Amino acid sequence: MPPFLVINVRCFMKFEDYSHTFLHFHTTEVPAILKKYLSGRAGLVDLGAGDGNLLISLKTAGMLDPFSKVVAVELSEERCERLRAYTNFKVICGDATNVKELEAESFDVVLCTQVIEHVDEAKLLAQISKLLRPNGMAYIASLIKEKHGWWYYRTPSGQWALDPTHLREYESVEQYEAVIKKGGFTIVETVTSRLELSIIEFVLRRIIVPIFKPEHIHGFFIKYPFADWIRRHFNVRPPGYHIVETIAKKAQ
Repeated sequence: MPPFLVINVRCFMKFEDYSHTFLHFHTTEVPAILKKYLSGRAGLVDLGAGDGNLLISLKTAGMLDPFSKVVAVELSEERCERLRAYTNFKVICGDATNVKELEAESFDVVLCTQVIEHVDEAKLLAQISKLLRPNGMAYIASLIKEKHGWWYYRTPSGQWALDPTHLREYESVEQYEAVIKKGGFTIVETVTSRLELSIIEFVLRRIIVPIFKPEHIHGFFIKYPFADWIRRHFNVRPPGYHIVETIAKKAQ
């Protein structure tokens, strides 16, 4: 990862600044499609785990109990430190597209949410395929941006985007699924939902954390249910953006 990632509307953003500014908050929400399909015992790995928000949700719901091992892979040293502080998962600090520490075909489940748009697609999908056991399941989530979609960040190529580190944003479900199929996977199910950005999360990231530097802020919404209610009900909907979630298996 280069030391300077992108130009946004005002300035260069360093990778370490991105990891410090774009915090992920823990909640108890589990994606409905994971509730439907998640199963296995041999192991689960989250590639590009961030601050562990998805893993924490699954753990809180008891959905990680059957797995013999749970591993989080994250590139940011700062996020890795936070993962170790908040969880007891094995944490590997490194590139999600090239995880040399993990054995091939050693996981029943690979999670990869909001990562594929940041990295080399082919390398990431090859890594997912390598780690999965023959009957394993991959959960891959990203974004769909319609033609009229807009947000206020700039990517390295000068495009307006939802995130300043995006290399691409998919234009349709068909384009997104085609990438996954090309990577050697069969699509089991894909669902989409309207993207909603929490106003209270924005306030926490940009105002509360920089000024007051509170400890254990990542668990704020789990600790305070009313704040979590506000998070879920007061949102901004970026024009033309949708979350896309896919369950996939290695093609036989």
